[in-house]
Amino acid sequence: MILVWKRSSGSTDRGQSEVIGVVLLLAVTVIGVTIMGATGAAMLGDAQSDSRVAQTQNSMAQLSSKAGLVALGESESQSFNLGTVNDGTVEVRENVGHVTVYKENETDSEVLYNESYGAVVATVGDTEIAYQGGGVWKRDGDRSVMASPPEFYYRSNTLTFPIVRVTGEGRASGAVTGQFTNVSESGSIYPNASNEYTNPLEEGTVIVEIRSDYYDAWARFFEDRTTGDVEMDHENRTARIELTVPAEKEIENVVAVSTPNGITTNGGDKPNPYREGIQYPSASPMIENRVTECTESGTDCTEVTNETTIRGDASKEETRYYATGEGIPDDLTVQTDGGNVTLVVDGGFDPENVEIEGDGDVSLVVDGVFEPGSLSIRGDGNVSVYVTEGFSLSGDTNINPTGESSQLIVYVHSDGSNTDSSQQGNPSFTGVLYAPNTDVELSGNTDFGAR
Repeated sequence: MILVWKRSSGSTDRGQSEVIGVVLLLAVTVIGVTIMGATGAAMLGDAQSDSRVAQTQNSMAQLSSKAGLVALGESESQSFNLGTVNDGTVEVRENVGHVTVYKENETDSEVLYNESYGAVVATVGDTEIAYQGGGVWKRDGDRSVMASPPEFYYRSNTLTFPIVRVTGEGRASGAVTGQFTNVSESGSIYPNASNEYTNPLEEGTVIVEIRSDYYDAWARFFEDRTTGDVEMDHENRTARIELTVPAEKEIENVVAVSTPNGITTNGGDKPNPYREGIQYPSASPMIENRVTECTESGTDCTEVTNETTIRGDASKEETRYYATGEGIPDDLTVQTDGGNVTLVVDGGFDPENVEIEGDGDVSLVVDGVFEPGSLSIRGDGNVSVYVTEGFSLSGDTNINPTGESSQLIVYVHSDGSNTDSSQQGNPSFTGVLYAPNTDVELSGNTDFGAR
């Protein structure tokens, strides 16, 4: 959900504008496969079926590694040996499966890529084990599972999708060998200067559709590895993922939620205007990326140990600090001094008072729950807060009481198992709470509006 709320005495004619862009890296490589084999290997009994499947699955994983070297340009060709495939066959199916990538905005839709995927399929008894899209998939009856992941990566709002198509011929059983060759040069589909495809995408939706016999495993992979909206079309055996980039525009609704009853209020009516069915992308990848900025080794962050004031530096692009929750005093002042400041807190953070002063921008990253007593912004700088386990206000908390809503945005991680955001009592908040796929509970006298 996304919330904007204010002090009851403020005006309501000012909106909030914020963009979370998606970087799209889309390329295609076509690899050719030749399958050879010696038919006539001994047949094994049904009691050893599981062993045969496991052996073939392991061989297909090694085949995937060989194919990856060719597909990603590290080798012109690679030979592979699947060993002896008993009671089964291996074949190239260059016309099975289909991948479509397109982007949509409010006015039109454009197809970026639309071709068959192809696969190398090993059949052992009633089980299929296939190399497709850079991954290995296993299917028994109507259900499939992923054995090794495909070439599809989504992290920190960047989608990297090297499309690996399979062409070729051959069908064999017994002792199976073969070779991968690069039959077309790798080409960038997006970004592409000749088509005026540039990054980052500033609005719209990137959609990937995979039609495959293993579509249900593709869908579960998308759900586990991304924060997009995933759907399955069982009739057409298709998995679909949408990665949405919100257009930069003023927020028209005081509260917007994606599902009915997405906001719980105790003690009062839901705020008005209020809309359901509004989809926003998760902020989780962005939050995780900010958390690691100072928690991983080799960073240039200065540790805070009970200092009451931290400062920026106009000569630097950014000054970064790191602290544990116990290492920060109850009252903290951030003076930007013309530069930008980032503070990463390892653990929960519940200060009595935080004051932001100056015209530089401040990023506060809390790897835990953020429970401020008050937060003031003095100057023209903007403040972004990133929290992993919830944002809570209670009592007479004052957050940005004299600033504009455009100066403060709080991003909340979308992991529902860890996130607990609530507002209780009579808190005052001027800004944006960005918390897609997160439940937020409101109790008491919180007043909503844009300022």
